[in-house]
Amino acid sequence: MDADLGPVPLRLREPTDKFYVEAGCPGATLGDYWRWSSSSVLDNTERGIVAEFLVANALRLTDKPRVEWGSYDLKMPGGTKIEVKSSAYLQSWRQKKHSTIEFGISRTKEAWDSGTGESQTPDPPKRIADIYVFCLPKCRDKTTVNPLNAKQWEFYVVPTSQINEERPRGQTIGLQPLKDMAGHPTPYSELAATVTRVAESIPS
Repeated sequence: MDADLGPVPLRLREPTDKFYVEAGCPGATLGDYWRWSSSSVLDNTERGIVAEFLVANALRLTDKPRVEWGSYDLKMPGGTKIEVKSSAYLQSWRQKKHSTIEFGISRTKEAWDSGTGESQTPDPPKRIADIYVFCLPKCRDKTTVNPLNAKQWEFYVVPTSQINEERPRGQTIGLQPLKDMAGHPTPYSELAATVTRVAESIPS
């Protein structure tokens, strides 16, 4: 009989969960692993995950683990799908100048479903999420930057329908065009209310 190859059930792990190793080998916990693998929160990849967490935390959507390869990042209780994008002036490596702020807005050519293990190819390609949340750590000083400080971030919430209308074939968007589209940035304290308001404005 073939083994069950369905999706592995996800659960929230604890920092105290242990690695099981042979006698005489150094012990370790999942918290040790996280400290080792994820402490460089300014790196592009890790910063993107921090941005997702900040949005999920504001919306109280952290009761389930993050799905790495989903076709969108978050889903609200009402079904609204959210895509989270991040960019930053500062990088973890030595820089000659601040990075140019640019966010990806490409239409999806292939969407993978972790539940079925199958890919779908929208024809024509489309943006899967209903809302985009663009996240920018606005600090430009490496001596004070701290991606864990939500006050150092600003957020721009845009319905996908607006992006489709104004940038139908766009693959990226810069900061000024984003400001022209979204208006004033949203502080973290108002992020949940702003996302909820935009979600409620989307036709069902």
